[in-house]
Amino acid sequence: MAKAAPMVPWHKRRWVGIAIAVLAVGIIGLAGLGIYGILGYSLGPVALILALGTAVLPVPILLAFFWWLDRYEPEPRRYLAFAFGWGACVATFAALIINSFGGRVITGAGGSESTTAVLVAPPTEEFFKAVPLFVLLGLALTGRRQINGVVDGIVYAGMSAVGFAFTENVLYFGSAYLGDEEKDMPGGITALIVTFVLRGIFSPFAHPLFTAMTGVGIGLAVRSRQTWVRIVAPIGGLVLAILLHGTWNLLASSQDFGIILTGYVVIMLPILAVMVTVAIVLRGREAKVVGRVLPVYAEAGWFTPQEIAALATMQTRRAGRQWARQIAGGIGAKAMSDYQFAATKLAIARDSLARGMSNEEFADEERQLLATVDARRQYILQHARPGSSMPWATAPVSLYPGGHNPNYVSGSYPGPGPGPSQNGGGVPNHTYGPTYYGGGHHTGYQPQHAPGSEPHR
Repeated sequence: MAKAAPMVPWHKRRWVGIAIAVLAVGIIGLAGLGIYGILGYSLGPVALILALGTAVLPVPILLAFFWWLDRYEPEPRRYLAFAFGWGACVATFAALIINSFGGRVITGAGGSESTTAVLVAPPTEEFFKAVPLFVLLGLALTGRRQINGVVDGIVYAGMSAVGFAFTENVLYFGSAYLGDEEKDMPGGITALIVTFVLRGIFSPFAHPLFTAMTGVGIGLAVRSRQTWVRIVAPIGGLVLAILLHGTWNLLASSQDFGIILTGYVVIMLPILAVMVTVAIVLRGREAKVVGRVLPVYAEAGWFTPQEIAALATMQTRRAGRQWARQIAGGIGAKAMSDYQFAATKLAIARDSLARGMSNEEFADEERQLLATVDARRQYILQHARPGSSMPWATAPVSLYPGGHNPNYVSGSYPGPGPGPSQNGGGVPNHTYGPTYYGGGHHTGYQPQHAPGSEPHR
């Protein structure tokens, strides 16, 4: 009697993923049509084109920073694109409607535009920018992790905020070009350039900095086992984002350059410096997670100490990709990048499990990541020239006294099997250097390569 195929959970079925993707793209697309339809109608084609061309200038620099921050354990591009698109379209569309309505209510009650900027805009904008973060937090708490810590939270927050700032800048730059006769504000190219300097050069980090507070809260929540932390941290992060945003708007609404500059130097720059420093330090700790966790797998034959040491720094990881590119071109570099990512993801996932954070899908995820590590490694080695040495051949051998982490407890991963791999851990007629698998021998089994586990050709 044939063995019944394992039942795939409903949330992992292909049609669910397709439906969610279509829904997300549909919402972002409709909101984009709405916001840019309004901007096109209010600004006109000339001002809109000029504003778009100017607003896009800071975007590559900001995106490059967050990609650089995220390079150790890169997040899937589709999720980053979702966060950016949500911020650029959905969050701006919702904020425009709510801010406009709130402004009319406040001015009708005798308030001013400054009141709207301080009391209405910050909570509205920060809430809608944070929606992708709360969606990913919900997935993380149910076992489907895309956010694994504070760095991931900051990266997703930054992507949403950069998207929001881009569309908001289109509005501000277009309005500056048109000018405002009632407020005696001249328009033209000069006004557009001045506004660009203030928003695109002087304070391009403002929105990412505000929303990063929420990202920190989300990151703390996914790394904690305490229920109260999982509740308080995201809310506290959002409140801090609103307060910081409101403070900046209060300074700007004074229209006094001395006050704005003082607030910028005394408040904004120090907070930005602290945030960047914290993000870089925490990213460095991800490397330490690799060195702390993967020795468990090394003891079972999945990695050598040299491989683990080579995964623990950006310099050695970059050397590995360069070596793979030399022997197998772009496909080899991609295979090495996939190998490094899978190994890092494996370490972070297991570290989270060791901290007591539940992950019902860990066993399947671990198996897939180990298969990916093995498949990518074999692909690279099959293209290695006879006698070539892996780039980590000179890496330190001992990560821990005795060759293992005495504080780490072996857990649920399936052992590498009873015997050597199908090809003895190496490709026939090839020599990989004196340290690879201790002389070319891998004690683990050769896993069957799951669909999609081979490098893209």
